[in-house]
Amino acid sequence: MSPRLAFLAPALLLLAALAGCATKPSIQDLPASNANIDAFSLNGRAAVNADGRGYSATVRWRHAGGRDSLRLLSPVGSVVAQIDADKDGATLTTGDKKVYKSTDAESLMRDVLGWNLPLAGLRYWVVGRSNPDAPVQSEARDDRHRLSSLVQSDWHIGYLDYFGESAMPARMSLAREKLSLRLVVERWEFPE
Repeated sequence: MSPRLAFLAPALLLLAALAGCATKPSIQDLPASNANIDAFSLNGRAAVNADGRGYSATVRWRHAGGRDSLRLLSPVGSVVAQIDADKDGATLTTGDKKVYKSTDAESLMRDVLGWNLPLAGLRYWVVGRSNPDAPVQSEARDDRHRLSSLVQSDWHIGYLDYFGESAMPARMSLAREKLSLRLVVERWEFPE
C-alpha cells in the first residue's frame, strides 16, 4: 500500500464510522408513555435566537433526582457552558473555566449568557409533558394524545416531530418575548 493510501485509510474508516452515527436512533426502546419519566439523558442540537443574535450548540443533558447537568458544546465540540442545577442553586462554568453561581439556572443563564433557559419547565416540556407546578395556558394534542403545542409560563412550545409512535419528542420549538429556541433530540436514554 502506498504511503498516501496508508494515510487515507484511517481517515476513510473514521468518516464511515461517523456517517453511521448520524443515522436516526432506534425507536424500539423508547417508551410509549411519558407519564412516569422522572430521569433521562438526551443528546441533541439547539439553535437559539436571542434579541436578533443567533447561537447554535450541541446539547448533552442529564436530569435525575431533581438535579440537572447540561453541557452546551460549540459546533467544533468545545465546551461553551456547563450548567449544574438542583434545589440548592445553580452553577455555570464557561469554556474558559470561569464559574458563576446563582439561586436558579434561568437567572444565571440570563446574567452570564444573555438569554434564559426555562430549566424548571423545560425538564417536563422536553419529554412531552406540561409542568405540573404551573398552570397550562393552552394546549393541543395530536391523534395519539401527544402534545402538539403547549403554552405555559408564557412560553409557546411546539412539538414538531416525535420518534415514530413513541411518546418522545424528536424536534421542538420554544418561544417567549425576544427569545426562540429550536431543539433536535438525537438520542434519548433512560436509567433503569
